[in-house]
Amino acid sequence: MEPLLKTYYKCYLSEVRQLKPSTVNHYCDALNNITRHLQEMKMITGSIYDVSDLHRLKELQEVLFEDAAFIAQNKKGNQMYSAGLNHYVRFAEGTNLIAFRHDISKLDMPMPVRTEEPRHYESKHWARSDILREQTLAVADYHCEMDGRHQTFVAERTHKPYMESHHTIPIHLQSRFSYSLDVYANLICLCPVCHRKIHYGLRDERREMLYEIYEKRRERLVHSGLVMGKEEFADLILKD
Repeated sequence: MEPLLKTYYKCYLSEVRQLKPSTVNHYCDALNNITRHLQEMKMITGSIYDVSDLHRLKELQEVLFEDAAFIAQNKKGNQMYSAGLNHYVRFAEGTNLIAFRHDISKLDMPMPVRTEEPRHYESKHWARSDILREQTLAVADYHCEMDGRHQTFVAERTHKPYMESHHTIPIHLQSRFSYSLDVYANLICLCPVCHRKIHYGLRDERREMLYEIYEKRRERLVHSGLVMGKEEFADLILKD
């Protein structure tokens, strides 16, 4: 089973950017080569698509661009490896998605659950992608999707209005679903107040928020294999 971000990246290139299959293969081949190079350097064990932390991805990018062997290989390949990596990093941080925010629903599809059970830390947690969360904020242009007029402060890390990504159907309910909950359709950009309100606000007000989210995302959730009615959606989350 290919990594989550590889599936999304290939779909983004072909369906959103509408690039030719040969061009999509060109970008993917470049990243396959970069994966092998990083493995040889013992920087990663799996694929570059398995790196779900954006800061770690950028660290690897910096390491490669200072590595003599990679520089030589990249030069021999007419800079296609650096171009492929730069393009992927821009996709990962959401930069390339901003111009296509109205087409983001083209990426909605049923996604198989990547792990059969939660990963083990101090407690069990279902795997989730930090990159998808960062992209969710970028696609929303750092505006609260409950009310775009909501104001926050400017975050030092991004120099953008501080926003938070939220799984509308909580990720720890994954065992109840056949398809992944860590998908674009199930992620929404919220200001800190709305994010806390949807978790801890008055029950009736939370229900109204969930109704609004459901109406906005119903079709996208269906395309992602997450099919349910409005009341079922709200009740599932409120009972949690």
